[in-house]
Amino acid sequence: MDLTVIESRHKHDRAESSLAQSSQYCMATDRGLECVCSKRETITIGTGTTAKKEDSTLFFYARQIDEGSLALQSLNAQWAPSGPVTEITWEQLIAEYQPEVDLFLSKVGPVMKSIAKAVAKGDRYRSNGAPFSAAMEYNNALVLDENNVRALFGLGLTYLQYDQPDKAKAVFEQMIALEGFASPEYKHLFNQFGIELRKKKMIEESRRYYARAIEICQTDENLYFNLARAFHEGGQVSEAVNMLEICLEMNPRHGEAQSFQKYLTHLSTYEQTQSRRV
Repeated sequence: MDLTVIESRHKHDRAESSLAQSSQYCMATDRGLECVCSKRETITIGTGTTAKKEDSTLFFYARQIDEGSLALQSLNAQWAPSGPVTEITWEQLIAEYQPEVDLFLSKVGPVMKSIAKAVAKGDRYRSNGAPFSAAMEYNNALVLDENNVRALFGLGLTYLQYDQPDKAKAVFEQMIALEGFASPEYKHLFNQFGIELRKKKMIEESRRYYARAIEICQTDENLYFNLARAFHEGGQVSEAVNMLEICLEMNPRHGEAQSFQKYLTHLSTYEQTQSRRV
């Protein structure tokens, strides 16, 4: 028998075995397959001669991304998934982690529902012009998960839209410290927040917002375009031109960037002409 066929069958068998074992871990919900799992680790407490080792159990939330992988996230003290996301395979889940089905049903699932409910209520209040109620609901979500990106976006937008710039700046600082704020799943909120920063003439925050997003994702030409706009609004024309050049290198057909580049070129030529006349 052909070795390629044998290897293919082995892979298929391993995949079927992993999926069968995954039923011990995961439950099907409206978010797809998800579970809570744990891992025993030995940690060192103290230093030098007083150092000692202790066994510790760490708890995680996992959600299926595709057929072969899951997104793994630590659970915080309130049993909410929080912090950086790591991608693992089904094989890693089964080999390295223990299932904690009861924890998912009794603690993690209900906490996640509470967070989602609070954020949804906050969104409704914000849309209906009730900023104080909106802020209260977003803060309810943040009590359970202080790094919840959806709640931070909602709270920040509430403060921006209802003229509380100092509070908006505090949320802004917390948000840009998180890598997840520029994730594609939050694209609509990300764009809306950037627009509000510009509307409120928060030029420095707008520049830092897009610069930080570029640190996380360097392949999105729209981030460079928006950073160019922020530079231009702050009077940094040469920096704006540089960002537009990068944007157009990545996507030469970016219509808005082409128009903006022509405008800046025309503006520069006009200013040089006026300068010579003076």
